[in-house]
Amino acid sequence: MSEAAPRYGYVALDASGRKVRGQLEVASEEAAFVNLKAQGLMPVSVKVVARRKDGARTAAGLGDRETAELVADLAALLTAGADIRSALTIIGGKAAKAPVQAAARAMARDISGGEALNVALGRQLPERHRFIAALLAAGEASGDLIGGLERGAEMLDARLKIRDQLVSVLAYPMFVLITAIVSFLIILTLVVPSLAPLAEAPGAQPGLAMRLLLAASRFLTGNGWLLAGGGVALVVAGVVAGATGLLRSGAERLALDGPGRRTAAGLVYGGFAVALGGMLSAGAPVSDALRLSSRAVRSGLARRRLEPVGAAVRQGQALSAALSSVGGFPDEIGRLALIGEESGALGPMLARAGRLAEQAALRRVESVSRILGPAMIVLLGGLIGLLMAGLLSGVTGLGDAALQ
Repeated sequence: MSEAAPRYGYVALDASGRKVRGQLEVASEEAAFVNLKAQGLMPVSVKVVARRKDGARTAAGLGDRETAELVADLAALLTAGADIRSALTIIGGKAAKAPVQAAARAMARDISGGEALNVALGRQLPERHRFIAALLAAGEASGDLIGGLERGAEMLDARLKIRDQLVSVLAYPMFVLITAIVSFLIILTLVVPSLAPLAEAPGAQPGLAMRLLLAASRFLTGNGWLLAGGGVALVVAGVVAGATGLLRSGAERLALDGPGRRTAAGLVYGGFAVALGGMLSAGAPVSDALRLSSRAVRSGLARRRLEPVGAAVRQGQALSAALSSVGGFPDEIGRLALIGEESGALGPMLARAGRLAEQAALRRVESVSRILGPAMIVLLGGLIGLLMAGLLSGVTGLGDAALQ
């Protein structure tokens, strides 16, 4: 292995149960696990101790859609009868997106240099998608390379559909909310100030609603720069909190432990169950499948809560029981995992349970959205009606005072 390869430190158990420590120079963490097992060792932990220096060999810019396109195109070409090098050459020259072309060309170079396909693919994938390489490795080991790629493409496609559904469901209420805020600002900063000279004329006695509107308008116009500075400060604080992880940590805790914890848990742990079930169905060992599928979970809090599951399984505890002990883990996934263990179909049952949990969470989001959108419209109409009623009553009172 070249000097540019990363170095991994490992702790493993030999056949007698004795701990063995050492280092390996391999292309990826997955390759380190394969190497250790080939030596008859059971990996306990593998951590990188020296990064690669040839950054040009690692593709940049592969997002969720680009990763899905790369995996799906590779599966389709292999299904059509192309060999791996020809498939990668075609993708490297004909793919619609430049990052996909770059990743395919890098994979072709690595494979020509003797790398295994799963190692070459894992090197190009973002960290959250490394489980696709594990699916591919399990498919290669079981003689179903194309099946491993197809399972990975299906999982990525399902995640993209869930994300698109969430965006479409939440877009309408957010649009109504922004419209309401803009409408209030226009009324208070443009309409009400034009009536202020009449309301403040000698002898005028505006009503309570008009006085409140005038006070709010004066506050906004008189403290505009202060409010704008406060808004900028909040944005900067939000960016800093996001960069340091404070905002993300608080948001994750609120999502997983707050009022919407069932919905959030269904989406977060449902995706984990789908990934875990897919890898187990492909023939991956439970410990490796747990390690890689937990990486696919974007929530750091959820990943920390899932960490004890691997240790519990290695100590002999059933996977369904270990999963059920995770705080906030959906009960329905644990029940179906237990059924899968008893029936010998743990992988398919976990994947099915994960999909059911995700679908249930999406249905709850859609139900709230269907109620929230019309409710916000009614609220917006009512508030604007009250504002206009206050303005009209104020104008009427001012007209009466002028006539008298």
